[in-house]
Amino acid sequence: MELIVEFGFPELPSSVVAQAEQDLKTLVAAAIEEALLAEGALQVESYSTPRRLALRLGPLRFAQPDREVEARGPSTAQAFQDGQPTKAAQGFARSQGMDVSQLERRETPGGEYLFARRTVAGRPAKDVLQEILPRALSSMRFPRTMRWADGAPRLPRPLVWAVGLLGGEVVPFAVGPVVAGRETYGHRVVSPGPLAVSSPEEYLSVLRAASVEPERPARRRRVEEGVRAAAAAEGLRAEIPEELLAEVTDLCEWPQAFLGRFDQEYLALPEAVLTATMIHHQRFFPVRGADGRLRDRFAAVRNGGEEGIVRRGNETVLAARLADALFFFREDRKEALGARRAQLSGIAYAPKLGTLLDRSERLSLLAGRLAALAAHPELRETLEAAGALALCDRATALVRELPELEGTMGEAYARLDGEEEAVCRAVGERVLPRGAEDDLPQTAAGLLLALSDRLDHLVGFLASGRAPTGSQDPYGLRRAAIGAIRLWERMPQLPLGEAVQAAIDGYQDLLPSAGAAREQLSAFLAGRLAARAEEAGHDPRLTQAVLAAGIERPGSVLVRLAALEEVAGGEEFTALVHAARRAKNLAKEGGTEGAAGEEAALLSAVEELEREGEALLAQGDYQGYLRRAARLYAPLDRFFTEIMVMSEDRGERERRQAILHRAHRALSRVADIAALSAE
Repeated sequence: MELIVEFGFPELPSSVVAQAEQDLKTLVAAAIEEALLAEGALQVESYSTPRRLALRLGPLRFAQPDREVEARGPSTAQAFQDGQPTKAAQGFARSQGMDVSQLERRETPGGEYLFARRTVAGRPAKDVLQEILPRALSSMRFPRTMRWADGAPRLPRPLVWAVGLLGGEVVPFAVGPVVAGRETYGHRVVSPGPLAVSSPEEYLSVLRAASVEPERPARRRRVEEGVRAAAAAEGLRAEIPEELLAEVTDLCEWPQAFLGRFDQEYLALPEAVLTATMIHHQRFFPVRGADGRLRDRFAAVRNGGEEGIVRRGNETVLAARLADALFFFREDRKEALGARRAQLSGIAYAPKLGTLLDRSERLSLLAGRLAALAAHPELRETLEAAGALALCDRATALVRELPELEGTMGEAYARLDGEEEAVCRAVGERVLPRGAEDDLPQTAAGLLLALSDRLDHLVGFLASGRAPTGSQDPYGLRRAAIGAIRLWERMPQLPLGEAVQAAIDGYQDLLPSAGAAREQLSAFLAGRLAARAEEAGHDPRLTQAVLAAGIERPGSVLVRLAALEEVAGGEEFTALVHAARRAKNLAKEGGTEGAAGEEAALLSAVEELEREGEALLAQGDYQGYLRRAARLYAPLDRFFTEIMVMSEDRGERERRQAILHRAHRALSRVADIAALSAE
């Protein structure tokens, strides 16, 4: 038999639909497998729209198979006394629905115990599903939930209806006050009444006849192809951002694209203002001509309704939005961007962390110091100027109306004011990357200013005691840390310690205890680096070995990890790992004067590795360093074979431990090789 299950809602937030579909699929499939209801390989199809989450599964058994279960009871020593069953034996037999005489005695590694073996009859699939399906829905997690009925699970929206059909028979599971039946609902406007589903095989055809496309990939194709076709009909090209495409897919049940227009007057606005207004406020797709320039058109998607009415309504709303944007733009242009810097003193950054003017001054100084640390002293003046302007667009009317334009408008206004191009680019690139997969700045000044922004943010909030807890991260510190790491990967030689200290120095007047943030920030970045490596599929054991060698150059961590993966399986390197572990266990700082014989041989080999390795590290040739380090195995092995490290002579012992300490230090420049040992 096949099962169709559907949960119906008034309208789910578009941001949860895709993930909820996958979560429901995973939970229900796992529960059915665990309940032994699958007949062979379980096939699962999932569906979702803003108003429903649904699954079609099969083939399923009519009932669970009978199965043998076994339970261990008390030891025979506890179960019998003078040959008679004790209360322990009688209680165990009673709990299993058996007589003591039916219990088995069996030897185990821990002695002889009583066992009960019995056959449990399988339950009808319908009865089991009535428990599984509500439990799966209750187990789902959403960013925001609501109470909607007594005793019902918390959901993003109230459950309105449910469908449960096993073959052609209703599975009447209950979720709060809603009891599943065979009635679903079509499109809210086009086909609003209840629709009977007689079998799982009919489900898709019933919904499509009622103007609902329940398959998300098919609905996505309808949106994308419809938008492209609507623009192409007038010889134009629609711009289709991935995030907007996903959002619109989950806003509609029966998407139909159309083309609208707006007054050409609004093309005088900066392109970023037009696209942000269309994409973020109205969920419209911008339209360009063959020359790549925006046209006075937009593509949109309707979810039912008469096209003319919907188009005119959308045009009216967009016109009002653009009129506001044009008004704000003209007001902003009455004053130069730099002249707005004084207004930042009236905008709080965060409690204890001063105003945006304080932050602007910190960014200007910090970016200049990072330029020197990154071997770009020629960028100092550019960065100080860009840092001074970087937050000024926060005081503009247009950014207050469209916060997502921060940085973008700063760059545009700075360019209109005649600022140097390098300064304008850095102002715009300060906000990059906005997300984990967003583009990085393309200029060196932009990279340094963006990193200054993240470091200032992280140091300030960590030093003021606002580190994230659990899944809560209200100040976006994890996102800032990931952004800092990605920026650092473009500047792998920039040192962490000096960069963090430069950020801490900017807070001394506000947070005298800011110095304590140094270790906290290092640990925080290490945690984000480990998570980034795990997401990239790296071996956690190798990741920890690389992190154990230090993150003074955060941008080199993933490169070092890739190098370690290349050499870690080699025979010579594997032998070195065990020798390195012995060296680490015995190592102790001290002097190496007076070394002779195998001591001198090992010390000489270590010194040679240090000399040659320094050049390899300076070139970023981490794989070369590890291969060169593997050659230290032979002198280490001879050292351990010929010499008793823990000599009774204190001088000898301390000298030998000091040589091993130096060897361990040389073997930990790229990764802590000793940490790879399983011993």
